[in-house]
Amino acid sequence: MSGVGEPIREGAFDDLRDAVVPVSERFAAAGHRLYLVGGLVRDSLMGLTRTTDHDLTTDATPDQVRRLVEGVADAVWLQGERFGTVGIRVGDLIMEITTHRAESYVGDSRKPVVRFSTDLHEDLGRRDFTVNAMAVDVVDGKLHDPFDGRADLAAGILRTPLSPEESFGDDPLRMLRAARFHAGYGLVPVDGLVEAARSLADRIGIVSGERIRGELFRLLEVVDPTLGFSFLEDVDLAWRVLPELARLDGDARSSTLARVASTTADPVLRLAVIAWSTGGLAESTVALRLSGADAGRIAGLVDGADRIRIGGAAGGSWSDESVRRLAAASGPILDRVVDFAGSVGIPVGDLPVALGRLRAAGELDDLGPALGGDEVMALLGLEAGREVGEALGWLAELRLGEGRMDPGDVAERLLDWWSSRASG
Repeated sequence: MSGVGEPIREGAFDDLRDAVVPVSERFAAAGHRLYLVGGLVRDSLMGLTRTTDHDLTTDATPDQVRRLVEGVADAVWLQGERFGTVGIRVGDLIMEITTHRAESYVGDSRKPVVRFSTDLHEDLGRRDFTVNAMAVDVVDGKLHDPFDGRADLAAGILRTPLSPEESFGDDPLRMLRAARFHAGYGLVPVDGLVEAARSLADRIGIVSGERIRGELFRLLEVVDPTLGFSFLEDVDLAWRVLPELARLDGDARSSTLARVASTTADPVLRLAVIAWSTGGLAESTVALRLSGADAGRIAGLVDGADRIRIGGAAGGSWSDESVRRLAAASGPILDRVVDFAGSVGIPVGDLPVALGRLRAAGELDDLGPALGGDEVMALLGLEAGREVGEALGWLAELRLGEGRMDPGDVAERLLDWWSSRASG
């Protein structure tokens, strides 16, 4: 293994170190070590620009961290303190400072057991993969790489610092994370890693649906997640994560993943592509604990695409009424519905042209009834009740069927309808 404090190119991490100076000076003055760690170091070595939060690790306890950042941090949050993490904001930069630790899941517990440590290498040894088990001292800029993560990164290898059985046993979510690193960075699992994951696939059951959802979303943010899903299939995890996708036959699954890869890397949008291909994600919505907003967006996209499929069945030509009805059903996600339909291979015909024309004419502004409830009651001499609702429903249909009309004409049409209704 490479040695502690191995020097690398001078100044390689200066930009990252400079960003945390207000905090690092406090730690150094108090005799504590502070290190940039994980993906921040990995991406810097790969020459990737990272604008997200800064992860750091330290030998200071959470209580000591809290005291050290007083007067420096503009905001502090302590939700993760019992797991050793103190979050802070300094200016625009978010940092998560975590005490060196080792954590693992015991038995069928869904919560990890955390033990704090003062040993950096013990902390790095309990990280998921060697490419993430590297740390940079914020004082001298030296790289600590006890498990040869830099060499593995250069060689394109995905390896765990400890044995894969121990690593995946400690945190089964790492098996799903391996899929993301395989797809996102092209890292090839070393011999034994796939076999270990397959033998421990059942352990994913102790991981909460929220954590699985978070990791699945990260996989779906990869430009082309296909390799990741192939990995999940190989290790018998696919049906445990997205059972609806796993049930598709090989050709259908391949075509679905090709569509996913060609769709904008938005996890919810890509889940909608999968939902369209599989007939829905009822099981996954529950198991992954999807939010109501995300589940609603998926359902809205799939339903809208189905409307476009039916509405465009007559040679791809869209009537004004069919466009208005689609717009009313889709609401504010109309444009996303149209894009989504194209992404799942549904011909949209002249729909974009028709949308542009009707928008320009104001035909898609306020697709509700032209008259309100009070106006209907005054015009028809009604009290609030079922009949008013029926009249408003008729007016809504009139708006969608015939488009914008002068309020006077609408009132006259309503009176005629009400009169014919009464006489009938």
